[in-house]
Amino acid sequence: MRKTVEQERASFCIERVKNITSDRKKYKSYARDLPSFIVSNGLIPTLAFYKSKEDRKPVYDTVNQWLKKRNFIQRDALDELVNVDFQTLRLATAEVLAISNWLKRIVEVEIEE
Repeated sequence: MRKTVEQERASFCIERVKNITSDRKKYKSYARDLPSFIVSNGLIPTLAFYKSKEDRKPVYDTVNQWLKKRNFIQRDALDELVNVDFQTLRLATAEVLAISNWLKRIVEVEIEE
């Protein structure tokens, strides 16, 4: 059975959120912030910020896994995206915004206040 990309995104987010082992409330808060951080600051600065903060790193790891799955990167999003051309960065930004919007929706449903 073939799934749409939207179904894949939703399924991926559900799976990741259900398997969060770190502080779930913090993960929820940081996942909610992600789309607006990207729009305000850009993808690379946002990824650098999330990767540098220990409590935000699980959200970074979720984005990193998704970018690997979609073949934008091989290993690490921040390390690799700083060296890509503008078109690839634009596409990666659109993809991360799409997955982060799904993540934001899923944490609302799966993680209680």
